[in-house]
Amino acid sequence: MLARYLTLGIAGTLLLAGLLLLVRPLIFSFASPRDDTHYAVIPAAEADQKGPQVIKLPLNDSHNLPGEVHLHEHVTFTVVVSPLPGGGYAAVDAWSPTHDCGIGLGSDRLVDCAGDAWTYEGVPLVAADPPLQRFPLTTTDGMVVVDFTRPYPAVGS
Repeated sequence: MLARYLTLGIAGTLLLAGLLLLVRPLIFSFASPRDDTHYAVIPAAEADQKGPQVIKLPLNDSHNLPGEVHLHEHVTFTVVVSPLPGGGYAAVDAWSPTHDCGIGLGSDRLVDCAGDAWTYEGVPLVAADPPLQRFPLTTTDGMVVVDFTRPYPAVGS
């Protein structure tokens, strides 16, 4: 009698393990990608509440973006995420194309180490300055999701 229960217990455990081995790959095949093309940066509610934010992120790969920091095999990148007045969000590179330094938040604009300024959308306030790199984004499941592989110049520059 004990042998029968022991055999059934082992068979049930093996059946459950086999089922888990089948289901696990299916979960990952239907999940959204987790690379630099689909990077959840910040909750939309937090961006709305706190306003523009400078966010330092680890990237999966180097994309030769201005301002990337390489430390051994790790790559970090700093981005500014801002809610826009008409709705939506903007994500721009937090690296100055004019003075090769980081960009910080001013009272109503982005400012580099030499005082050059851009709007939160990355458009220069002085027409002679180049625009900041901007990144395509979406809002998915309450998160601002950015694609760091396809930068483009700011609109209106």
